[in-house]
Amino acid sequence: MRQLEELFHEAAGLEAQQRAEFIVRARISHPELASAVESLIAAHEQADSLIDAPAFEAAAEMIFESQPALVAGQLVGHYQVIKALGKGGMGEVYLANDTNLDRKVALKLLPAEYTNHKERLRRFILEAKAASSLNHPNIITIHEIGEIDGAHFIATEFIDGQTLKEHMAGTPLSLQEILEVSIQAAGALQAAHTAGIVHRDVKPDNIMLRPDGYVKVLDFGLAKLTEKSHLPTPADSELDTMVKAKTVPGTVLGTVNYMSPEQARGQVLDQRTDVFSFGVVLYEMAAGRRPFAAATSVDTLVAILEKEPAPLDGYTPDMPPEFERILSKALCKDREQRYQTIKDLLIDLKHLKEELVFAQKLERSRPPRSRVSPPNTTPANGSATMIQPPARRTEGPNIIPEPVRERPKSFPSAATLALVLVLLTGLIGGVALWRVGRSDPRSGSGFSTVKPVPAAQRTLSYWITVQKYRDGKPYQDPFPLRDDINFEKDYQLRLNISSPQSGRLYLLNEGPAGADPIPTFNVMFPTTTTNKGSALLTQNQQVQIPEQSWFDFDGQQGTEKIWLIWAEQDVPELEAVKGFANKKDLGIISSPGLRTVVNQFLKAHSAPSAVVDRNEDKKETVVTANGTILVHIIKLEHH
Repeated sequence: MRQLEELFHEAAGLEAQQRAEFIVRARISHPELASAVESLIAAHEQADSLIDAPAFEAAAEMIFESQPALVAGQLVGHYQVIKALGKGGMGEVYLANDTNLDRKVALKLLPAEYTNHKERLRRFILEAKAASSLNHPNIITIHEIGEIDGAHFIATEFIDGQTLKEHMAGTPLSLQEILEVSIQAAGALQAAHTAGIVHRDVKPDNIMLRPDGYVKVLDFGLAKLTEKSHLPTPADSELDTMVKAKTVPGTVLGTVNYMSPEQARGQVLDQRTDVFSFGVVLYEMAAGRRPFAAATSVDTLVAILEKEPAPLDGYTPDMPPEFERILSKALCKDREQRYQTIKDLLIDLKHLKEELVFAQKLERSRPPRSRVSPPNTTPANGSATMIQPPARRTEGPNIIPEPVRERPKSFPSAATLALVLVLLTGLIGGVALWRVGRSDPRSGSGFSTVKPVPAAQRTLSYWITVQKYRDGKPYQDPFPLRDDINFEKDYQLRLNISSPQSGRLYLLNEGPAGADPIPTFNVMFPTTTTNKGSALLTQNQQVQIPEQSWFDFDGQQGTEKIWLIWAEQDVPELEAVKGFANKKDLGIISSPGLRTVVNQFLKAHSAPSAVVDRNEDKKETVVTANGTILVHIIKLEHH
């Protein structure tokens, strides 16, 4: 401790350049103390540090584990301590029993730094209250914030599980597990950001995994309220004042290995700092190591500010390019180039998961490879005999024919020939009578008539209901029309579909190609508002699409293409598109991989031989095609 204090005071009295050289020498001469010296210098340089005590006292707490302040059986209000769970920069945590409700809780006792600093204590309590207002299944629930005998505490739900850090233990996770954990954790951060709360300490230690698969984000102790907070607060209240306040530039809060570049610089933070820290966690889950890990905290900060993480293929070569793209965007040092919201990152993670699930379903749906067994060439006596094909006789020069082996000549008797002739005549006559009896249902023979089995067939009918508009208002009653006319742009449409069969219906509106040559698609059916999200239609069931509104054409004339798929069973390629029929995606299939698969499916199953019959009286179109899947494109011309 004396050495540490001497080194600290010596370094603190130097200029910046001399101090950097001093720290380099300290790493060699006092490697066991160098890290502590660097941490103390960093804290000393902060304009608003969490450390209020003298530097060497703070270092003592870092190097030597202090005894817990509470012991088993001790009461804090109506909480009875069971055991100590751990200790961190934001306080000591205990497992306790809530004697009022007879439940286990996690009890966090705030450190003396917060108790002795009234302004900081007030800010912490306000932020804790804000975090407690979050109602999300992946955010830990705060039961109570209180004070007993000068001890400030926070009681939260007790999570019986392990932290993500414990679960990883330096080992890469599978992509499926990464997505399960990250999607839940990102959902929790999105809820916090929507409420105007930035976590600012996202790391594996603060992500808890329950045995039932639930993920919980913990410890909003460093959380900061932003101007976008939607918390209901009275005007001119303390909370309102704190929401408008900015973090003092130069303050460094959080865990070094997971800091964003702007956090390391002590700049004003927003939700994009959580995006970067979350990207560090994603990288660690995939690679089994942190992207900016270094020998000391100073080296780590330099890496965060200046260096790019090593490519993932050096640690886990099987990661798809889309995951690496997501990771690269989350870890952009320039926050203007980073994901601007955790919601955007969450959307990309969900789409990647949907593509993986879709690929798995597609693989399972493929028929097993046929295995052709060789013909049985084993004679009855069990000995194997090789059957060789006869030699091919080839004419031409330089071809030597195989020698012909002479067989002993023998001739059947006249009686034998006569008997064979009689048998052949009877057999030929019997076959002729059998064929006549099979082919002519009017024959009086006793043979049953067998008709050929017809091929499977799918049939679907549809018609258009039109509502005319004038000056933005409907006029006349809606009326049916066929689809083979030129619609006016101020028509609003509803598609009506029915079938005498049961089956699965999918409707996709084809749009123009994007950056790639693959068309865009919009999911029209099934959606959450039609048929309860199910593709299954029962016999003679009629559906209206959309169910409670109308389609209208855009201002540009042309052809609107609607792909209609009517299948006997679920179609794996199209079951995957249902996930995009929600308010967020507006039915747009944004995944390039899924658009490609859907496009290939439509091309492969388009039935040029489908019979299309348009009924003028009923204004109805009936489509029929052989097979278990009917694919038909409806082309609506409009001007």
